[in-house]
Amino acid sequence: MDQKERLETITEQNSIISAREENVEAIVSDILSSKFPEKFTVERITRHMLQGKMLLEVEVSMPPEIMIREAMDAAREAEEEIRKAASNIVHVNVQLRLGRPIPQFKYV
Repeated sequence: MDQKERLETITEQNSIISAREENVEAIVSDILSSKFPEKFTVERITRHMLQGKMLLEVEVSMPPEIMIREAMDAAREAEEEIRKAASNIVHVNVQLRLGRPIPQFKYV
């Protein structure tokens, strides 16, 4: 395999990984919005790759009236649902953010 073919292979692999990452973000958002709509708002999803497998950290905010124990139980259930939804995800950690959602800044 010459250098041009190697470069094409690497480019193709990178585009597959990029598409998979976008898909994971959609899967996480869909699961949390459909199964836990009153409990969580997704603030940030951080993906880590390790030997072709994905580890996710999902930061969510929750309404002030929800009990912490209830949020922890829902987070555990959400982690399980996300892991089941995609075979390349081996670990999910939902981090609960107490208080108000992170404000969205607009760049001018």
